[in-house]
Amino acid sequence: MKSIFYIGLLSISNMLLSQEKPIRYNPLQKPNTYRNLDNPNYWANKKPYSDYWQQDVYYQIKANINEQKDWIEGSEILTYWNNSPDDLNEIYFHLYQNAFQPESRLHELNSQNNNEFTFAPYKKEKKGIIINQLTSAGRRILLEQDNTILKAYLNKPIKPGESIVFEIKFTTYFGKGDMGRRIKKFNSNGKTHYNGANWYPRISVYDAKFGWTTDQNLGNEFYGDFGTFDVELTFASNYITEATGFLLNRDEVLPKSLRKKLDIKNFKDKPWNELASVITPYNSEERKTWKFHAENVHDFAFTADPSYRIGEASWNGITCFALTQEKHASK
Repeated sequence: MKSIFYIGLLSISNMLLSQEKPIRYNPLQKPNTYRNLDNPNYWANKKPYSDYWQQDVYYQIKANINEQKDWIEGSEILTYWNNSPDDLNEIYFHLYQNAFQPESRLHELNSQNNNEFTFAPYKKEKKGIIINQLTSAGRRILLEQDNTILKAYLNKPIKPGESIVFEIKFTTYFGKGDMGRRIKKFNSNGKTHYNGANWYPRISVYDAKFGWTTDQNLGNEFYGDFGTFDVELTFASNYITEATGFLLNRDEVLPKSLRKKLDIKNFKDKPWNELASVITPYNSEERKTWKFHAENVHDFAFTADPSYRIGEASWNGITCFALTQEKHASK
């Protein structure tokens, strides 16, 4: 009996020792700790009443911004937690950029108000956000699209307390034109500048009051679930990029020698609006990937420009970075 007792005690001891220590909440670094008990900003840690709930999301996106063709080739892994008391048999996504094309709901609204717009070539072809593939657990999902709203019929319902992982391949097209947009490119002193907002397939909100939010994009502000984003943006190597969250590989993409050349202090006496200097020559075959981590946010946006110069200031242990185009860098 003694030998059995000691073996059992040893097994319990080994089991306890083998358990991993909980990962402490850290909004600046991987992994995703948004749902942690020690995250003071997580909704479940500060419920306004006992039955309150929100859905949780974790986006992992890799995006290559093709500056020659002006499109984004993206892959997205979306983990979605059903914290509601309901079975979810379908899911809805927003494809916001599909509003800025002929015969969209937004175009129809503007036409009724006698506001006519021009469309860039991609938009004339009705290319905004194109879903190339959407799967879960290796199985394709039946899709139904209505302009900026995409409905996905699930192969099996998501039960309360369960989660699901979606794998999405998508292409997002940039364009010009005078119809209001949140993803833009424009020429700035011979360089192409990019702004990216609402540029990826974004899951709709499911809440206790309205259920699924399936409003078409009519140019209004956007309602989203809070969670975590891990996003990798690949640009030509001459681009300087900033985005939502914390830049994880700052020393890699901005080594000391390059960071020194880009410092805004170097251009304090530059005449206003003078053409920018070339610090990193453009080479279509040289690419650079910028990796960002963001927690407690409900969206992800970026900006990129070869002529961006960097300002930096620290206060009370917090470092802030600011970007401006070189032509506007003087005091």
